[in-house]
Amino acid sequence: MSKLQKTLLAASVSLLGFNGCGSPDLPDTETTETVSTRQGVEVATAIPLPIPACALLPDTDGDAVCDVVETLLGTNPNNPDTDGDRLNDYAESFGFGGGLDLTALGANARRKDIFVEADYYPNQQPTQAMLNRVINAFANAPVTNPDGSTGITLHIVVDQQITAADADLDLSPVWTDFDVIKGKYFAANRAPYFHYMLFAHRYDGGNSSGISRGIPAHDFVVTLGFAAVTEVQLAGTLMHELGHNIGLRHGGTDNANYKPNYLSIMNYQYQFYGFGIGGLNNVLDYSRVRVASISEQSVNEVSAFTPVAPTTEADLAKISALRFNNAQVTGNASTNLDFNNNGSIQATSYARDLDGNGSTANVFPASQNDWLALAYDGGGQIGFATSGITQDLGREELYLVPPEKMEPCLTVDARDAR
Repeated sequence: MSKLQKTLLAASVSLLGFNGCGSPDLPDTETTETVSTRQGVEVATAIPLPIPACALLPDTDGDAVCDVVETLLGTNPNNPDTDGDRLNDYAESFGFGGGLDLTALGANARRKDIFVEADYYPNQQPTQAMLNRVINAFANAPVTNPDGSTGITLHIVVDQQITAADADLDLSPVWTDFDVIKGKYFAANRAPYFHYMLFAHRYDGGNSSGISRGIPAHDFVVTLGFAAVTEVQLAGTLMHELGHNIGLRHGGTDNANYKPNYLSIMNYQYQFYGFGIGGLNNVLDYSRVRVASISEQSVNEVSAFTPVAPTTEADLAKISALRFNNAQVTGNASTNLDFNNNGSIQATSYARDLDGNGSTANVFPASQNDWLALAYDGGGQIGFATSGITQDLGREELYLVPPEKMEPCLTVDARDAR
């Protein structure tokens, strides 16, 4: 139990003058915490339910943390998930049973958290520098939190190497073979809180960079073990497949890929490259802007894209290194954007095939701000584990895209295979 937990509980007990278990004493740290030898994992026996000071007191939202303790924590006594990340306030404040303690892994009930366990094939252990590209992207997300901070804390726990004997070089059928590995290497007590990912070789005999088990989903694979890829390409693919796990499609709100006004690494144009943002290159990002509808029949390089409120021209001006038809062009999203990549800015509008489908007749609808559209429940598998609390988010369909309808993600050219 952390010092913060003990302090808060002691304060609540002192305030109340008693506790529901008949003793004001708190468990000793030495008898309640153990550290796992598995890489990157801290486990502990959580505070028992109900919290001793809460046994006989009101718990309006039924999250196993009574109202008076929620006041001390700064969480919302009327909402079992104060920060909206689908993790119960009790689990994020005091850990949970079964030998798993999210607080030891850095969970915060007042700031959004996403937990991912990452296992890997031999010779595919991810570097911290690569992981930090994705972790930093989430930390810089334009998402507000109840504690006053912005961003999302992404916890990628690199756990175990898959033994050579278990490292199936072609997961086929992908989820059948994946489940064999998951059943052996993924701890069941993490299932209500963690996404599970695998750095693998390839799946279903193809050269796809990865796949998510539906949208939103609990599981995903990055299958670039067969290819020679850069740190940016690997990180971009991890973030792309995780994006599917948290509700994002290739077109944001739909499955249409290569939409020119959808400035997100969910768009294949950016999965391997990222963006130029604020003077930095190869920045990984989901769409943080809303861009107005654009017609291929009337492309204007001087005015580039048009923002949709609350996005401003200043927001668009920060985004560069845009790509159309698999080529990076000069300019930024706000003005003087060389759509046809001919080296000059044309003053008059013209027709241009922007998604590479051979036609200039497409009209692309306004794009979304991805960061404000995330689904944190992992297809209904990630969320509250407390008895009596529903996981239902009220969607008409559990999946935006069911697992059997998922198409292989960005395919790597055969010439880049090892």
